[in-house]
Amino acid sequence: EDGSVEVRVASADMGQGLAHVVAQCTAEELKLPYHRVRVLLCDTDLTPNGGPTTASRQTFVSGNAARVTSALLREALTRSAAEFLDVPPETLYYEEGLLRHNGKSVELGQLVGWMKANGLSSRVRHEYHAPATQPLGTGGDMHFAFSYATQAALVEVDMETGAVKVLKIVAGTDIGRAINPLMLQGQVEGGIVMAMGNCLTESYIVENGVPWTNLLSRYKMPSIKHAPEIVSHLIEDRVSTGPYGAKGVGEICSINTSPAICNAIYHATGIRIFSLPVDQDALLRAIRAGQTEVYTAWHDVR
Repeated sequence: EDGSVEVRVASADMGQGLAHVVAQCTAEELKLPYHRVRVLLCDTDLTPNGGPTTASRQTFVSGNAARVTSALLREALTRSAAEFLDVPPETLYYEEGLLRHNGKSVELGQLVGWMKANGLSSRVRHEYHAPATQPLGTGGDMHFAFSYATQAALVEVDMETGAVKVLKIVAGTDIGRAINPLMLQGQVEGGIVMAMGNCLTESYIVENGVPWTNLLSRYKMPSIKHAPEIVSHLIEDRVSTGPYGAKGVGEICSINTSPAICNAIYHATGIRIFSLPVDQDALLRAIRAGQTEVYTAWHDVR
């Protein structure tokens, strides 16, 4: 009864900031200070199943769930406050955790205490379902919130060793609307570095049915020393069905990195790369042989 709000969401935060997005959507709808919203994640015993944290879906799905549920709670609180204050509900408005009317205000905690004393609930449960889609070629919408992105890469290729160093990535990402711009920039930057590993170093190798890549020392992931300068531009083209116009960004920021790097290698060497990761030895052999294409498999380069 301190006027704070607890939001329960069964979905998982994998580091992308879901808890903050849910808290911000809730605070926005209820006009609460952010610090008065608590978020409980990953408890399917207390909360309807929110589905997996995959497919760039959680900001869209759980963000919308938090937004709609908070709006329903606001309506319930407004009805109770109108009865409590004996005023028309349309004359009430929310501001900084207070319900205000004609120069007067009542704290949410006080209102909730009155609701409990009168047998009224201050809890709302809602399950959000994303808009229906249709399989490709069957008519109708195959998706409800397409995202778009582009990237350009500046690389340095050592013509004596075949080593590739990424110096700079410029990214433009259509995110609908940035609910938390700083976290969103971090997710874009992380997605780019992750994609660099896919492009240049990471390879899971199986020989005769036996995994060779069975140690982290054999799976070469990029570290902070490999991170290039990243210039990230967020493009806000809002989608009507997203929470405040937001779209998912978990995957779109990684898709363009490998093609951008490979195109930059081509512009530096005249060699087209047709397999990933880009193998340093195979690239060097192609440079020395004057080849214009590289296509490698593990057996070609060991």
